[in-house]
Amino acid sequence: MNDLIRRAIAAEAEERVDPRTVQAGLRKAEKRTRPWGMIVGVATLTAAAAAAAVIVPTAIKKTDVSPAAQTAPATDQTVLLIGEDDAGSTDALMLARFPADGRSVLVVSLPSDVLVDGGKINGLFAQDPAKLTAAVERATGTKVDHHAAVKMSEFGKISQVIGGVEVCLKADTTDPATRTRFPAGRQTLAGDGALAFLRQRQGLPHGDLDRVRRQQMFLVGLASQVTKDKALALAREASGAIKVDAGWDVLDFAQRFTGAMGISVTTLPVGEPLYRENGFAYEADPAKSKEFVDKALQGRDSSGGGSCVN
Repeated sequence: MNDLIRRAIAAEAEERVDPRTVQAGLRKAEKRTRPWGMIVGVATLTAAAAAAAVIVPTAIKKTDVSPAAQTAPATDQTVLLIGEDDAGSTDALMLARFPADGRSVLVVSLPSDVLVDGGKINGLFAQDPAKLTAAVERATGTKVDHHAAVKMSEFGKISQVIGGVEVCLKADTTDPATRTRFPAGRQTLAGDGALAFLRQRQGLPHGDLDRVRRQQMFLVGLASQVTKDKALALAREASGAIKVDAGWDVLDFAQRFTGAMGISVTTLPVGEPLYRENGFAYEADPAKSKEFVDKALQGRDSSGGGSCVN
């Protein structure tokens, strides 16, 4: 599978890829392996967590595929986007609605320290992705069609490939874990600095909630930087870092995207932080959460995420 992906990327770089041939080859290979890391290119829809991004095929261009090859109309898809740390826990969690027209994505961030069924939601992915999906569905009242997980450690490398991502901070801050200092104002981050920025929650006024806002800012900034040329390099860098559920036809999903997308982001509202043995946590009112998410995923309660953050 990886060799097939590399050949497809190389062919696209030389502008001689036949999208129907690539699609047929990938579908044939998919029958033999689970579609983990099945990446051919990068679309400008980032997704997860943290910026986590959904990386999908762009070597197969929608404009190059004959109408006969598009047998079924696209439908709205709700995807759970997961930023995974090296231990398998969740550093970032986003519920993203991709409308059928492929022109936008509506994102609701879920704080990783929010409580679901008495425990923090951030430990469920390591137990079983299905447990995390079910918990998100209960907490938001929204059916999840698919999930995609991205290793958070890859975002340092990804940010370097695209030449850095611009962020803006309200005040100077230092990450206690890495001793990385971030000055106030606008700055471009890449590599280890970008990763520290995405992961920091200690030393921030609102802890995990401030980390969520940083992830949203990074997500929007990253998406704005992706071009076709950079997409090819990103595909090579990130092809082994993404996991999707076995039932997701990523190639079919990718057909809807033809260019840059508008991204709207917002955060699930939570109550005051509660202190637990393993740190602070947040409770969310189930009824209010479901109403909020329903509005946000219809585009009626979202914001841009571009202002300065803590």
